[in-house]
Amino acid sequence: MKKQIPYQKEIILVTITTLILSILYFLFLRPNSNGNQFTPPSMEVDKKGLSPYHKREVNFTITKHKRKIQICYNLYLETKPKIEEGKIQFDWQIEPNGVPKKVELIQSDFTSDTLIGCIQNEIKSWEFPPPPDRSRNTYAEYTFFFKKDVNLPK
Repeated sequence: MKKQIPYQKEIILVTITTLILSILYFLFLRPNSNGNQFTPPSMEVDKKGLSPYHKREVNFTITKHKRKIQICYNLYLETKPKIEEGKIQFDWQIEPNGVPKKVELIQSDFTSDTLIGCIQNEIKSWEFPPPPDRSRNTYAEYTFFFKKDVNLPK
């Protein structure tokens, strides 16, 4: 008759589990020592909560399209509104493919639905570089400041 070791089944279970987890770690989770390892994009943010993606790619895309935002504002000024200067703040999501969606107004000094709609439509038409984390949408927020230029020809 064989003598049974106390807790033999538990010891075997723990040993097999440890062995499997060690193999998984060495195959998939351990940092690769060669220079070809994949490093996920940095998701560091500054004091304002902006990642490098927001500071570079998002702001560059906005800057590239500011002329069309200015056209919306100029069309608004042609209606001779009571409020001529102020700011409008929007936020939106950037899908993993770079397409903006759910462009929403956060705050506006202007009451013109036409101006707000024009800017929303412009933002919806932009194409952003794909965000670093392509597994989910990235949020962006921006405030546009408008000031009537008194030197514009009438």
